[in-house]
Amino acid sequence: MQRYPFVLSANLHGGELVVTYPFDMTRTYWKAQELTPTPDDGVFRWLATVYATANLAMASGERRRCHYDDFTRFGNIINGANWHTVAGSMNDFSYLHTNCFEITVELSCDKFPHASELPEEWENNRESLLLFMEQVRARG
Repeated sequence: MQRYPFVLSANLHGGELVVTYPFDMTRTYWKAQELTPTPDDGVFRWLATVYATANLAMASGERRRCHYDDFTRFGNIINGANWHTVAGSMNDFSYLHTNCFEITVELSCDKFPHASELPEEWENNRESLLLFMEQVRARG
């Protein structure tokens, strides 16, 4: 990432339905959750919102909670450290040490979806991924 100047990235996870953005590490060492916005918080919130609003599973009116957190009240986006702190995340590294704005997309409640569920997962995320990539030009 330091050799090739990426400007936009998303890492894809499973186990929840939410988009997180930096910072992922709390500023207060002993806190498990703390709002830690970057100076570019507005841009990150925009990028996360673009993805979340186009994601069929996240945007569904029939969306169910994966676990205990209700991310719909936040528009299915959240500052990473305000959810749970992650030391040394790719989002934070990319922001602090490269020229890249990176978000984390929690794609599905299921951490390991069965192969038969993958076509639906693709449909849930296809438009979101395309719109997210288009933001390279829209925000430049």
